[in-house]
Amino acid sequence: MKDRIQVVAAVIRKNGKVLMASRPEDKPPAGWEFPGGKTEPGETLNQALVRELKEELALDITPGDEIFRVHTPKITLHFIRAAIKGNKEPIPQENQHWKWVELDSGIPDGLLPNDSAFWSFLAGHRK
Repeated sequence: MKDRIQVVAAVIRKNGKVLMASRPEDKPPAGWEFPGGKTEPGETLNQALVRELKEELALDITPGDEIFRVHTPKITLHFIRAAIKGNKEPIPQENQHWKWVELDSGIPDGLLPNDSAFWSFLAGHRK
């Protein structure tokens, strides 16, 4: 639906783990999520993902394909495979935190509901 907000989330894997980021304190709800954000007018999903990861975590990424989608009454959340360019670690730009989470560890504490819907799918596709 066109009136839904389009949101992108990066699925970045490394050694059996995925990158998670906390929501910035001034952007509720509080909790952990796959990093990303809202698309801007005229942006493709991949363009938005590249911009958001640069703005929030100072990461240059290469986006891949969309692997999962969650619809709510207000948003459509697109989970997109991505790879970090080079051997860099995130540098939070909005006073948030980040961590690598083991896929075998179960649903992480504090994972936001829309991201939880994706976690089971991702854990079942660990490769």
